[in-house]
Amino acid sequence: MQGLRHAAPALVIAILSALPLLTPLRLSAATLDVPTPYIPSTRGNVDEMLRLAGVTSNDVVFDLGSGDGRIVIAAARDYGARGVGIDIDPVLVRESSENARRAGVGERTEFRHSDIFAVDLREATVVTMYLLSGLVAKLEPKLLAELKPGTRIVAHDYGFPKWQPDRKLQISKTYMLYVVPAKVAGGWRIEAPLTRGREFMLDLQQQYQAVRGGVRVQGGFLPAFEARLEGDKISFVLVDDDMNYRFEGTARGDVMEGVVRYGYGPKSTQQPWRAQHVAAFNPG
Repeated sequence: MQGLRHAAPALVIAILSALPLLTPLRLSAATLDVPTPYIPSTRGNVDEMLRLAGVTSNDVVFDLGSGDGRIVIAAARDYGARGVGIDIDPVLVRESSENARRAGVGERTEFRHSDIFAVDLREATVVTMYLLSGLVAKLEPKLLAELKPGTRIVAHDYGFPKWQPDRKLQISKTYMLYVVPAKVAGGWRIEAPLTRGREFMLDLQQQYQAVRGGVRVQGGFLPAFEARLEGDKISFVLVDDDMNYRFEGTARGDVMEGVVRYGYGPKSTQQPWRAQHVAAFNPG
């Protein structure tokens, strides 16, 4: 995670008290420029972050603000993942590389001297970070733009201001898991068993992983009940003619497809469904 850069409240207060002559505007700007201090996390904290992310040997873990490399090293040593650490301090980057070599994971780890806003994150399947709240908020657009749907982000203590975590864990410290959601907002033309020759237009509204909407069909509207989105996995239930149709599928670009189950009792019929993105959401 982050090189475990964390400013304790007392430190922030001390910095602010040293600037009594600044106007409120200058004070605000100066506060944003305060760097995130480097404070190492314990091995237990590191493990909780990696455990919450569900790291496996198939993952590429990027730690933003990687400090002495302990998150990246633990991901490689304990979980078999590949790891990439990003830090702006060249001394810590060199120290991290040496620590990884001594831990026997030098071939599965990489440490880059870079500003976190300049690094390309598209390769990551897991991102960890321990950054101050202002920096976390500024990173959100970059993370959503570059990371693939389903990528897991774990934040230590400081989460995103508006994006609600998919899971929040408190064990000594607070850890928040965010799963990057696919973009599903808009209109989708559905091909499924219940259409029976009718045109079904699924309209979805989305705020991060929260989705709602329903199907516009000639003569009515079918709400999408229990709509859920986790990464690129979407599910919802449509009720038509006293039958519940349970949709599960995957969203990839302009196409969603999966299976729909329906029927009464323990046995159900399962058939494929597909939806093509056709337009931005139009509430009218």
